[in-house]
Amino acid sequence: MIDLDLGENWYDPRGFVEAFELAERLGFKTAWFGDHFVPWFHSGNKSQFVWSTLGAAMERTQAIKTGPLVTTPIGARYHPAIIAQASATLDSLFPGRFILGVGTGEALNERPFWNGRWPDWSERIERLVEGIQLIRRLWDSKEPFSFDGKYFGADTYYLYTKPKRTIPIYFSAVGKKAAFNAGRYADKLVTLCPRNSMRKLQDDILPAYEDGLRGTDKRGGLVVYMNFSFMSPQEMKEKEWKSLGMEAKDSWSIRDPMESEKVGKKVTIEELRTNIHFIKGWSDLIRTIEEYIELGASEFVLVSEAHKEKIREFAKNVLNVF
Repeated sequence: MIDLDLGENWYDPRGFVEAFELAERLGFKTAWFGDHFVPWFHSGNKSQFVWSTLGAAMERTQAIKTGPLVTTPIGARYHPAIIAQASATLDSLFPGRFILGVGTGEALNERPFWNGRWPDWSERIERLVEGIQLIRRLWDSKEPFSFDGKYFGADTYYLYTKPKRTIPIYFSAVGKKAAFNAGRYADKLVTLCPRNSMRKLQDDILPAYEDGLRGTDKRGGLVVYMNFSFMSPQEMKEKEWKSLGMEAKDSWSIRDPMESEKVGKKVTIEELRTNIHFIKGWSDLIRTIEEYIELGASEFVLVSEAHKEKIREFAKNVLNVF
């Protein structure tokens, strides 16, 4: 299945709603939204509160599924109980159409809510796993309950407006430990490619994910977030440097959008090749997707942003093939 990532930069909220409507008309079954407090780069100049836009977009459509591709229920910006309530409300309004994507987050969006502190990854992954457990219990529990976790706890939790369908959780993971937790606690694994090469997926990530699935009753599934470009690396570096900070090593620790643009100036060709498939044409893209399918991927996320012409091109050249 081919999904879209509508992103979070450049456009006003209404532009995202209109792009979402177009995606449904063209036959896409899922289109994700970004969940950022600030844009990835200062010149992006827009950053909507995605939970408001999600409701507006779903109201204007009939069946297409959506959700935040990566939201971060680790505390500070979002307590897990708030994500549980927001998700349940959307599913109550639009049963079966909401999907929850989660991850450990990045400093750019989360650090302002930690009073300048940025927890290390080991703490963030613990918080995420505990947060998912609390979210699921809030969705499922028919009675008030207490929760005594390492990071979250209260003597009484209860969610009064429940989801009407089972909400799938997609877990964003790049490394082996995160992939294991995706298998153990979520419904599907989302990973970045080519940052995770096909060999690394085969030898490291998928075995760790399968270890996490073992002993559960979940079928699981691999979702490939496929970053690609028809430009050459050098052309991209020259033309799009402002937006390339996210491709730098350890970009999760970039502190703000202004710093991200400065980092973008210094991104190397090697870093670009590590994070982006440089594709020669549509047939090359199709072949690459087919290679991931042979590896076991069942779903692909292509970055269209709220760019209507890109959405049309993806529908014509990719969606119609798969």
